[in-house]
Amino acid sequence: MTDLIHRIQGIVLLDGENGKRLFAKYYGEPFEGVLRRGSRETEEKQRAFEEKLYAKTHNGGSIGSPKDGGDITLVDAHTVVFRLDPEIHMYVVGSVNENEIMISSVLVCLENTLYQLLNNRFEKRELLENFDLLTLVVDEMIDEGIILQDSSSEVFQLVSEHAAESADAVDKLKKVIKKAQEKASN
Repeated sequence: MTDLIHRIQGIVLLDGENGKRLFAKYYGEPFEGVLRRGSRETEEKQRAFEEKLYAKTHNGGSIGSPKDGGDITLVDAHTVVFRLDPEIHMYVVGSVNENEIMISSVLVCLENTLYQLLNNRFEKRELLENFDLLTLVVDEMIDEGIILQDSSSEVFQLVSEHAAESADAVDKLKKVIKKAQEKASN
């Protein structure tokens, strides 16, 4: 019987200029497997895979809009759907047995949600300044590799709610600090 739960093996964002990791989240085999999460061997395996991704796609892919499904390739027996932007290369990695359309839908959802959250400015600097939003987006879409959500409007709404709560908490904290400073100075 075919598994009806769609999964991915990783989401990777690389610097478009030099291929360095901006963000990566891997799920299960073969990137973690029997290796401990965060171990040196696992990290080296992931970095080597990212170098292969960049080398294979950097000059061979096309730069497209988020409305497209992205380009597709095979790297080390993994299906990889990717989108190349001059500053950021985005990759969604799945097994060779996973439905390419589902992998592509994750990429489109990720990119569209980030465009919305970053006010249509998908730049490396903007993304790094809002790294918390990126991690929230990925966490709302994927859980332990299982695709939970591929609708950018739903993910945008969920992440916006979290971001608003965080902003309120920061504002309250600033007010408390200001009151404490005022009391200390009196």
